[in-house]
Amino acid sequence: MYQIFKDQLEKSKLILSGVKRNQRLGRDAGVDESVIHKLEDDCKRLEALSAEMDKIHEELRKKTDEAHAALNILKGRTQIVKKAVKNKYDQTWWIKFGIPDRR
Repeated sequence: MYQIFKDQLEKSKLILSGVKRNQRLGRDAGVDESVIHKLEDDCKRLEALSAEMDKIHEELRKKTDEAHAALNILKGRTQIVKKAVKNKYDQTWWIKFGIPDRR
């Protein structure tokens, strides 16, 4: 969970518990039951969305690791082919194989 989400949830829950403990004073200030329920719902929604985001971030991290591994394999195999062509043919032929390198 992002720190900004944690901080806001803590603040909101602290206010929520204070308003619940002092309902009569809260009502005098214009904070009725519907506002309290909405605040509770908002807290639950943010917690749920944050948990969903954490799950998606973990999936993304795994896919990123897979992509980097695939990239390294591709680079390695490309280097093998490139080296084989360079060892076999003169540099004037390299461009025909898609190798623009110069020695």
